[in-house]
Amino acid sequence: MARIPLLALAALFVSLFSIPQISAQAQCGVAQSITYPIDTSTFHLVQDFAVPSSRHQGRYHTGEDWYAGREVSNFGLGMPVRAAADGRVTYSSTIGWGRDGGVVIIEHTFPDGSIAYSQYGHMEETDNAHFPAQWSCIKQGDIVGAIGNIRPAPHIHFEIRVSDGTSPGPGYSWENPIRESWRKPAKFVQNWQAWFQDAYLWRLDLADEAGPVTPPLVLEDRSLLYLDANRVGRVSPDGRVLWRINLERPAVALTMAADERPLIAYADGEMQRVNLDGSLGERWSTNTALDSAPMLVGAEALFHTPDDALVALGADRQQVAWTLEDVPSVARSQFAGDIIGLITTDHQMLTLTASGQPIDRAQLREMGALADGTQGNLLALTFGGLWTITPDGIWDVVIEDIAAENESAALAHTAEGELYAFDGHVLHAYDAARNLRWQVEIPQVSGMAALDVNADTLLLTTNYGDIIAIQASSGGLCGRTQIYGSERAHFWHYLGEDGVLRVAVSDQILGLDWARFLGGCAA
Repeated sequence: MARIPLLALAALFVSLFSIPQISAQAQCGVAQSITYPIDTSTFHLVQDFAVPSSRHQGRYHTGEDWYAGREVSNFGLGMPVRAAADGRVTYSSTIGWGRDGGVVIIEHTFPDGSIAYSQYGHMEETDNAHFPAQWSCIKQGDIVGAIGNIRPAPHIHFEIRVSDGTSPGPGYSWENPIRESWRKPAKFVQNWQAWFQDAYLWRLDLADEAGPVTPPLVLEDRSLLYLDANRVGRVSPDGRVLWRINLERPAVALTMAADERPLIAYADGEMQRVNLDGSLGERWSTNTALDSAPMLVGAEALFHTPDDALVALGADRQQVAWTLEDVPSVARSQFAGDIIGLITTDHQMLTLTASGQPIDRAQLREMGALADGTQGNLLALTFGGLWTITPDGIWDVVIEDIAAENESAALAHTAEGELYAFDGHVLHAYDAARNLRWQVEIPQVSGMAALDVNADTLLLTTNYGDIIAIQASSGGLCGRTQIYGSERAHFWHYLGEDGVLRVAVSDQILGLDWARFLGGCAA
């Protein structure tokens, strides 16, 4: 009888005992959708991710705590908790956290090959909610336990992490959870819900969660030049990174000079050419510090400065054409031929001539919205209604029964005179004579908003990641999704002739197939 070598025997032993787990993972499949483990219209967030806790010596929370509240019987005690996505159970114990309840961990494989683990803590078993068996496959929506009776009140602790799915996490960490293996659940779920849509094409992950401090530049071949933290990069039309350059000092903007060649604007006011092969070229100083992305006024570029001034750089981006003092940070801007409109972060409305001469300054109740009107006039949607502002500073109310109700207000005006006004809750459509054509409520929109018209479609985007397409002729909803954003995020969008909608919000640039996103409206 032949003897089996010891190493071969060990390899056979390992392979035999690893088969059940490997095959179980394969049988559990790839996640095709994702959601929260509880109904977020019933439960509300009471402790966010990465928040330091005074009850735990200032350690950072590694998940999100969701609580049903006093309006729900027994504060939600015993209500079912469901699997966020298809996957494989890698940990399941009714005493996983001792007196703080049971824990279930599920491993999920996603379409891009990545693996993540969802953890559900502070649970208990009931007659209708049993913990699943370890290594068993589970489907999205399957019950994995029930809200347990734990301190300080019944709630679910929901985690997402990218490693270690075989033991419960501590719930709190001395280190920043992002630097370890944890991820923000709201961000993870929201982004994957968007990436699961049929219209999704590609994404580019950025380093800075505040997003690009300056809008990406769209080049002739529809590739993008983008600024990300202290890096400048170029991404192909289909989302591939072509090159990146690490910058030696802080940059605030990308802009074009009159020769249509891209430039980096540094915080110290120096300009430097960016070559399309990923090299840096000629540099010069403007002798003024800068802290914002530019607003284009004809051939000039308007920058805000750290000492609250506005400077206009000429077409060559080398000389300061004019300066205006006492201008707080600008939240919104609009150039309307003979007049510049600015809304500052403290809700001041400034109007200037194209050469930088002040026309008027007013204090607004809400953030308001601006659009280019007709015959060189500016349109402004404020708390007081819709106004037209002439280059000599005269405000005339156009429509009194709409008003900017919050910072999500947005305006769009077509060359044919049609007007679309979003007050933060309701979108109104008017013909050229300002007769109301239709109005439709758009619920759950948050953050700063922008509204554009593309043929028979309106596109509404926000810095909270809302991407909403509405049929301009009827007000019907064509498509809607949302990626992760926040109040501090920058946002930008561009619809190319290639039919790809590119959206930058927070720390990603997203590519969507416009026709698929529109669905039946595309026809």
